[in-house]
Amino acid sequence: MAKVKVEKGRATINNLPQGIEVIIPSKKRYFMIVFLSFWLFGWFFGELGAIKNLLDWEDKLPNLFMIVWLCGWTVGGAFAIVTWFYNVKGKEVVRIDGQELKYVRDFFLFKRSKEYDVINIKDLRVNLNSSNNNGIEYLGISGGTIAFDYGRSTHVFGTGLDEAEAKHIIQTIKNRYKNL
Repeated sequence: MAKVKVEKGRATINNLPQGIEVIIPSKKRYFMIVFLSFWLFGWFFGELGAIKNLLDWEDKLPNLFMIVWLCGWTVGGAFAIVTWFYNVKGKEVVRIDGQELKYVRDFFLFKRSKEYDVINIKDLRVNLNSSNNNGIEYLGISGGTIAFDYGRSTHVFGTGLDEAEAKHIIQTIKNRYKNL
C-alpha cells in the first residue's frame, strides 16, 4: 500500500513566554530565481550601456529618450532585484503578544514592518482570494493566505501558504489569544 508523505509545512511557530512568533520563509519559485538571475545579468549590461551612452555626449545634448528609458530600466531592475532577494532569502515574521501584532517582511537586505494593536484586530481567517497565483502575488512579494480586519481595512500575511497550513497557524494563535 502506497502512502503519501505528510507535509510539515514551511512555517515555524514558536510559542514563547512573551507571545507567539510565526516565521514563514518565502516560497521558493525556482524557475523565477533562475530566470531573474539570467535576466539581471543582461539588465546590468543594459544599464551600463545606457549610462555610458549618456556620459558620452560631448558634442550633443543628452538624449531625452535615453534618460527616460534609463529611469524606467532602473526601476524595473530594482523591482527584479527585490523580487529575486525575496524569493531566495526572504521571510515573513509575525510576533503577537497581548498588546500588539508586529508584522515584518524581511527581504534579506530590505525590511518592512508594521505594528497593529491586538484590541483592534478582528476576524483572523484564511484568505482564499490569495490562492489564485496571478499578478504580483505570484512574485511572492505581496499578498497572503491569512487575513484579519483592522478597523475598516483588511490586512494579509502568509504569502504562498497552503490553506491547511494557514488554518493551523490561525488555530495556534486563537488557542492562545481567544479574542482574535
